[in-house]
Amino acid sequence: MKINKGQFTLSTPLQWLKFNLGRGRGHFVRYLTNRFRWHIYPRLGRVSRFPDHVDIELSSACDMVCPMCYTVSDDFKKMVTHKNIDPDLFRKIVDECAHYGTYSIRLSFRGEPFLHRKIVELTRYAKEKGIKEVSTLTNGLRLNPTQFEEMLDAGLDWLTISFDGVGETYEKIRRPAKFDEAVEKIRTYKAIKERRGSAKPVIKVQTVWPAIKDDPQAFYDLFEPIVDQVSTNPLMDYLHLDTDIEYEEGFSCPVLYQRLVIGSDGKVLLCINDELGRHIVGDVNTQSLYEIWHGERLTEARAIHRQRRGVELLTPCKACHLPRKTEVRRFEVDGRVIQLEAYTKRTEVIGQ
Repeated sequence: MKINKGQFTLSTPLQWLKFNLGRGRGHFVRYLTNRFRWHIYPRLGRVSRFPDHVDIELSSACDMVCPMCYTVSDDFKKMVTHKNIDPDLFRKIVDECAHYGTYSIRLSFRGEPFLHRKIVELTRYAKEKGIKEVSTLTNGLRLNPTQFEEMLDAGLDWLTISFDGVGETYEKIRRPAKFDEAVEKIRTYKAIKERRGSAKPVIKVQTVWPAIKDDPQAFYDLFEPIVDQVSTNPLMDYLHLDTDIEYEEGFSCPVLYQRLVIGSDGKVLLCINDELGRHIVGDVNTQSLYEIWHGERLTEARAIHRQRRGVELLTPCKACHLPRKTEVRRFEVDGRVIQLEAYTKRTEVIGQ
């Protein structure tokens, strides 16, 4: 069983180590315990008393129009309502997470979390309740240096910025963002951290591989001095256009043992890769997270995957990138060989 399939660091092993030491700073024993459970529990088929990680979608809306993103698809527009989470519902979720000792929460899923006007307040609430790691993913458009410093003060541990390509390539993909402005903001975030003497939030910049494949060195050289980690991932079929898909034999999903995923409307999805919400397993408006985590629908899904029949019987799993076969693509950064596992029979043209 492969854990964390899909993303590959361009950073050196030392940079990777420093990034993870930064993540765990202040609670390193808990961090190591969490990483052990993240990797081992799926392999053992062990369901924890309560999820170690919970994704809470602050907003399902987005302020960018990226050609490879599912948020631009007709299916997403029909099936997912643009909505910000109710702050009281967020607090209810966090209160239960804190009660059971959840290690980490992520404040994002499908949309742009900084569209939620109370993101700083909600981050602070989660940290004050004792959540060890609070993270979020952003496209960086709405975030600015003032808000970044507010998030630092609120206790944000980890910020991932999606940043596809350099120069005109970035601006074509990440509309309506401007390249120079976006880079300068990230430089300013580093300066703020240095001025404050803060290792957190650790900052990772990530890109889809086709956006940098012609010159990965240029992307790395741009960001290595100003962020904590630089990563890339193969282009996934977020638009659900692929028809000829090859799957790994005997695939069993690790995600069902790792995390619980809550949409901005309170509906709980099968997993982090069910972005269209085609398999709802619960609703935190009327149920507890504990009830859902041990409930009939998730228990049934885990049993199906133990039988290696997830792709056959569960609709979201047919379109998921995790069961797909991959092939190795090798390239160099600073003379180091990077091995990226791209999906077989998958085009590497953004928007297809």
